[in-house]
Amino acid sequence: MNQKINERRQRHGLVRRWVWISALLWFSSLLLFFSISLAQPSRTEIRTPEVKLFDLDLWDQDGKKVKFKSDVIGDKVVAVVPFYTTCTTAYPILIFIFTRLQEMLGDRLGKDVLLISISVDPKTDIPIRLKAFARKQKARPGWVFLSGELTNLATVLSGIGVQYIVGQSLDEHQHIPLTLVGKVQGEWKQFHGYPPPEILLAQINKQLPSP
Repeated sequence: MNQKINERRQRHGLVRRWVWISALLWFSSLLLFFSISLAQPSRTEIRTPEVKLFDLDLWDQDGKKVKFKSDVIGDKVVAVVPFYTTCTTAYPILIFIFTRLQEMLGDRLGKDVLLISISVDPKTDIPIRLKAFARKQKARPGWVFLSGELTNLATVLSGIGVQYIVGQSLDEHQHIPLTLVGKVQGEWKQFHGYPPPEILLAQINKQLPSP
């Protein structure tokens, strides 16, 4: 009996430590984001890239197989960022920017606009993990989390300007903060750095039809 109680206490202790570590990493990311926003507001570089949308199979946070161009993007204006759920450097800041952007979009999210986060770590970020991560960010319908089979994933990412080498470790992966905004039959813009959500919203509004 005492052994079972001790084992239960150990498990609870591990869970509490993991929660504290996760909270600390998230808080550190927020501090970094705010320090960058305040100290270096002009560091975001905006480019007009040549984007090629490959209509290949990926999976979403619900475990559904989806084609990137036709099923996910369709006729909507999208903002796309790379990420992976265990990253503690650049990508959590991009995710935090999306949490603010989704609030600014209001009821247009999911109707006219999609936020798309594509994991570069498909081995870890299986659908159930993406689902839990989405829940943690309080992601609303219209914010989609994707990953997929390595070859398809690398091809899709290359089309939006993210270099992804199959077989490369996450330590070797270049954590380049990049956000892509556009639509299939419209102009695309790449934001290199940590753009304020207001800038992303302005670019999204340019792509939406006039009311």
